[in-house]
Amino acid sequence: MIDKRSLRIVAAAAVVAAALAFLVKGSLKEPAVVRPFLKEALMGPPLKAAPDLPKLVELRGGGTRDLGKPPGDRLLVVHFWATWCAPCVEEFPGVVAFWKEFKSNPNVELLTVSVDDGWPAVEGWLKKSGAAGIPVALDPKRLTAKAFGTEKFPETYVITADGILLERYEGAIDWNSPGFRQQITDFAAVASKSQKIPKAPRG
Repeated sequence: MIDKRSLRIVAAAAVVAAALAFLVKGSLKEPAVVRPFLKEALMGPPLKAAPDLPKLVELRGGGTRDLGKPPGDRLLVVHFWATWCAPCVEEFPGVVAFWKEFKSNPNVELLTVSVDDGWPAVEGWLKKSGAAGIPVALDPKRLTAKAFGTEKFPETYVITADGILLERYEGAIDWNSPGFRQQITDFAAVASKSQKIPKAPRG
């Protein structure tokens, strides 16, 4: 039979295990490769196109940008986040480090889209975090995020120059991971060669 002391030890171990599981759950993760890009996206069945809906975001200094329109000449990485979102805050230094490496690549564009209520909170947080120069737009009513299909933050999308959705990363990811950076490098290399990805049939 199990005595009371043994039961207390087992119970304590269960509490510790639960606490560790919670901590691990909140850590950054290596992005999964949804589908091998060069072999399948170019040779296999077409990927699902991003919905042709207006996706207006507010730009610094005024004006808007419709993310529903094809980027035109480069790969577009759209990252939805918020200053009040703990996983977003944990992830953001990786986003900044990623952009420092890729901003010199003419075939890659990054746009971080905050769903905060206004510019003062966003600009203040970016300045405090040493990320004031990162490309950012505002989606205060979350209409664009919802048009993309985003309900929880953070979330990241990779879109071709023709407006085709290549990848969708749900939750916080490790932007410094070799796997993620290699995916973006591969996508950008294809973009630089002007290889077209077939659009999904409409209907």
